[in-house]
Amino acid sequence: MEAAEKIAVVTDTCCDLPREVFKQYPIFSVPLVVSCGTESYRDNIDITVEEVYARQKAEDFKTSLPRPQDIEDVYTALARQGYTHVIVLMIAGCLSSANNLMRISAEEHPELTVRIFDSKSASIGLGALAVQTARFAAQGMAFDELCARMPQLIDDTVVWFSLDTLEYLQRGGRIGRATALAGSLLQIKPVLTFDRRDGLISTVAKVRGRRGVQPKLLELAQALVASRPGAAYNLVVCDGNVPEEGAALEKALVRALPDSQSVLHGQIDATLAVHLGPNLLGVGVQFI
Repeated sequence: MEAAEKIAVVTDTCCDLPREVFKQYPIFSVPLVVSCGTESYRDNIDITVEEVYARQKAEDFKTSLPRPQDIEDVYTALARQGYTHVIVLMIAGCLSSANNLMRISAEEHPELTVRIFDSKSASIGLGALAVQTARFAAQGMAFDELCARMPQLIDDTVVWFSLDTLEYLQRGGRIGRATALAGSLLQIKPVLTFDRRDGLISTVAKVRGRRGVQPKLLELAQALVASRPGAAYNLVVCDGNVPEEGAALEKALVRALPDSQSVLHGQIDATLAVHLGPNLLGVGVQFI
């Protein structure tokens, strides 16, 4: 008789999940790395997002891949705790090579059956994927069935977010200087998403002024849910250093879409804060 599968989900600190979620589900996080000058820090271990916000106006931060030892430590801990099967969901492959490191390290652990999927997402969209995968496993879904389900779940997890400033994207070379300057002068707030085909960040709308952000995010979420009548769905909300606005957005989203199965609310991590800056707001829908 085959031994029962014990399934874990591995993600990275870019998932932006509340701490209590890690106590509720077998989800394990590998820290991404933030650096400034000659110093490097493990996200959420050696540096907090609050420290990045406080320092980034005067200092230039960069981000990099997880340290190989941190990946090895997670796989070793999983094997020690009796896990037999692992689903890996890291930040979108087009934004990071973390998946390749996870794959290389997994080869050193033949006692674990590891499948790695490109999340095509980040932040709470990535977190929502990790949580729903863990829920499916807790409900008794077998590993092979879970793996077969993953591509559709990834495609069915859609998030939108808006930034208060394009300055930090410009610093990181993600947009041109002229675009950042024009956005600042005109108070244009882009609404961005992760393209479902490849995970690249693309613009889906632009609004004038911060007051227009929340209505546009709600409009996009409502339209997506309306396009699939009767489908079960989860909701996600994310904010960056604006907890009061984030709480208000969550309340408005739940009022607008009261039939969701669950609501996840996260705050962005240090890694994303480096590229996006403060005052981010985001929402998402995950069909299940």
